[in-house]
This record gives sequence, C-alpha cells and structure tokens, in this order.
Amino acid sequence: MKKVSVFSLYLLSFGLLSAQVLNTAFIDSIGGEKVGKLSISGWMDAYYGKSTYADWNNATVPPVIPGLVSNTYYNMVDINLAYVDFRYVTDQLKIRLVPAFGSYMDKNYTGGNSLNHLMEGSLGLKPWKKKNVWIEAGLIGSPFTNENPVSRDHIMYTRSLAAEYSPYYLTGAKITSPLSSRLKGSFYVLNGWQNIYKEENLPPAMAVQFEFTINNNNLLNWNVYYQNRSTNTRIFSDVYWIGTQGKWKFTSCLYAGNDEDKIPPAIPPTSIFRRDGFWCNANFATSYEIAPNTNLSTRIEYYQDLHHNIMGKVFGAAMGINRQLFNQFYWRTECKWWQTQSTSTGSKTNIVNAVTSLGLGF
Repeated sequence: MKKVSVFSLYLLSFGLLSAQVLNTAFIDSIGGEKVGKLSISGWMDAYYGKSTYADWNNATVPPVIPGLVSNTYYNMVDINLAYVDFRYVTDQLKIRLVPAFGSYMDKNYTGGNSLNHLMEGSLGLKPWKKKNVWIEAGLIGSPFTNENPVSRDHIMYTRSLAAEYSPYYLTGAKITSPLSSRLKGSFYVLNGWQNIYKEENLPPAMAVQFEFTINNNNLLNWNVYYQNRSTNTRIFSDVYWIGTQGKWKFTSCLYAGNDEDKIPPAIPPTSIFRRDGFWCNANFATSYEIAPNTNLSTRIEYYQDLHHNIMGKVFGAAMGINRQLFNQFYWRTECKWWQTQSTSTGSKTNIVNAVTSLGLGF
C-alpha cells in the first residue's frame, strides 16, 4: 500500500497538458439528445467472459470473492448495464431519472420495491440565484471510490474490488457548495450504508465529500462516512486521484473502514490491520493511447478484509486493450489475475478471468 501511495504522489508532480479531468465517481452523460430543458442520453454494455474458476457464483461452497455485482457471469453473453438518463434542468431546479436494467441491477438492488430498476432518481433545488449551492434529495449517486457503474467512464473495463465493497448508491439528501475556486464540498444525510429504505431503529448516516481540482488535469477527492449503530460504529474514508498527462491517464484510490463491535474483544488485535471490523484497499490504474481512439490499460490492486467479506487478502493485476470504434461505440478486452489468501488456512487461490465487451451510448 505504501508503494502505491508513494507512486501516486510521484505522478502528481508532473506537468500536465490535456483537457480538464472529470470526477468519475459519478455517472456522466456524454452526448445525448436535448429537447428544450430536457436532456436524454443512454448506455448499454454487453460482454462475454471466461474464467479459470467459472462456477464460483453457483458453487455449493462459499465463493472465493463473494458479493461482486459487475461482470460476474462467465461462459455466456450478459448485459452488464443498460440505462436511459433523463435530466431536466432550469436555473434553479433539476430532476434526474435513470431507469436501468442488467445483471448489475439484479445483483445490486434487492427486495421487491418499485425502485429496484432505478439507478438514480433525484430532485434538486438551487435556493439562491446568485450562489451555486444545490440541495438534492432522493436516490443519488455514491461519491465513494473513483469508479461508477458505467464502464465507458473508466480506464479499465471491469471495476476494482474497491468499488465492489463500498456503497454503490445512496438514498437521502445532500447539499453541495463551492468552498473556493478549486474546492467543492458536499454534506450528506443518508438512510444508511446502501439502503433505499431506512434501517429500523438506526440513526441516519452522515457523509462529507471534498473535491479539489488541482489544475485542469488533476482532481483529488476525499470522502468520509459515519454511522453510529446500536452495536457498532461504522466509519469509512477514501481518497482518490484522477489525472492525465498527454496520452496518459492515471487514477488511484486508497480507502479504509472500520465496523467493529462496541464491545472490546477478549484478545486485543496486534495491529489496526487485524481488527475484526477493519477493511482496506489500494489500487492504481493507467492507460496509454497507442493510436487514435485506441489505448492499452493496466491496473494493480490490493484488498484486505480478514474477518467479514472475503476473510483474507486479494492481490490483483489486469491488462486491457480499448478501442472507440466510432462515436460512442466501444470495444474492450481485458485479462485479470487475482490471488486470494485465506485468513484461517493461509491457502492461496489463483483466478484468471478474461472478458470482451461491446458498449454503445448516445
């Protein structure tokens, strides 16, 4: 983790020369059709994957890396995500509805409620005409980690484990305001970690976000989540960087969380990394444009959760080739290696995945 963070800070020292970078934590709307104040855009990506551990989703034993929601089916063609994004914006009001379908939605939104096929749905109000302060409420995008669900927006086609083990969406309200010419802040009051409806007998969660635009080519984001539950206090924080330099693109995410019981354990942990409710991540990805509309990409990552989700450690690396065929039609192919290490047995398992995809937007 130290090597990844040092390398990320080292890259920040370069002089950068390309267009302004966007915060890829939130889904973007590129292109689309506009009718008055209404904008309509859409996206769909389909893929086919192979894996050396192809049946782990349906295995009778617990899967090696449980709970993944993106690009998890193998030996079949699958639609990962398809959506239509409706945005209505005036000077002081905005509405956003993003109905969505695909295996990402099926795995991510559980329960039999009418919001299961809505990736986002929010209302926004700008109370003062001369101040760029917005208040939004509803089902809103998550600011955590640098990867939203839309593959088009990212260096790699598949998402890292960082995104898989942090909130995919949030329900609640937020207020966003510029704090300076380069710094923007948001404050959230939420139903919970990833809850459409409020958990019974639990207080609401709080979150803050600070987005710092270093220059046109570097963006740094810091988030903090806090919820004081009856049996445990959940606190989570992530910091990520997004940058460009000529034909290069870079991104890195570091995070840590703790969800330990309030009752102290009988045997105190030897370090923070071995605490019962602690989990952490570090990753770095980069791409290089080898030809017009064609780039090579790679990612390294580390994820640890000794006692809950994966009950161990995961080291990963991936490489891919990505080509924008025309307009918003993309072809992407990626190979990924994961090595998992069990906390209880120390045994290691190697998983190699390969996936190819076509994505189309408007």
